[in-house]
Amino acid sequence: MRTVQAVFAAMLVVILAINLVAIGLSIAFSITFLCLEFYDEVFQKTQFYGQIRQWLFNRVNTELPNGHEALPYLEKAMTEDWLRDEVLFLGGHLFRFLKGKSDQLPVIPLYKLFDRLDDYMSQAQLENRDKMINYWFGPIPQRVRFQDILSVEFFWVIRQFVRAFKWLSWGTVAIFLALAGILVAVVKGIKQSLIWIGASMASAGGVMLELSLATKWILLSNGMIPQWALSPALFKFPPRAIELLLRTFVEHFLLRINLIALSLLLVGAVLITFCNFDRELTVIK
Repeated sequence: MRTVQAVFAAMLVVILAINLVAIGLSIAFSITFLCLEFYDEVFQKTQFYGQIRQWLFNRVNTELPNGHEALPYLEKAMTEDWLRDEVLFLGGHLFRFLKGKSDQLPVIPLYKLFDRLDDYMSQAQLENRDKMINYWFGPIPQRVRFQDILSVEFFWVIRQFVRAFKWLSWGTVAIFLALAGILVAVVKGIKQSLIWIGASMASAGGVMLELSLATKWILLSNGMIPQWALSPALFKFPPRAIELLLRTFVEHFLLRINLIALSLLLVGAVLITFCNFDRELTVIK
């Protein structure tokens, strides 16, 4: 009977470890790619806002017939701080849609940039302001919908994934609690159960560290990211800037995974150590 109990408990520990790995990965994903602040952190670290700004200037200069005449005014109006604020504003709207808090995709309000140009125009230009804007940016609309850039289906697929991921995350937590309850019932003791749970947590932490190392080797050491950076779908954006951005995303994501893994290892070790420690009181006469 004890042998069967031990085998069943060992099986539960393995399943708990796998479940904890899933929980750890879902937490890492939630605090990175599903968090707007994570993107802002990476963009600032890689100076990506400045790269976007220069890329936009280059496109205006090369693709608009009279764009080069607007550049001196555009460089003053589109500061890096202003661009960051606008990107975060649009990102907030997009995340509300993806998380099911809104059913409307955001609209890029280019008219706000055109309005900022008013501060840098001469009096004569202001008197013919609409003609000047049309002369500089004729083909560019005042507002650009996200579905004009990518298909609506793409955004709805991402939204469905985010919603499914949210329920899956809560499901893994519910499974952990259920498995922990079964383990307590099988082992018939809180103290021994905590030792088993500690073992599963330490195992999960070790597995997550191994997954982190494997991912780092696959993505950062095998030349995959430079190939992605050369994708023609990136609208002639500088490949080096894209490569640095992707590398930083991966590094920061793996950093979160490593921190969660180390936390699991530490908590697991503490549970195993303290639940195995039996104090004996000795009376000294």
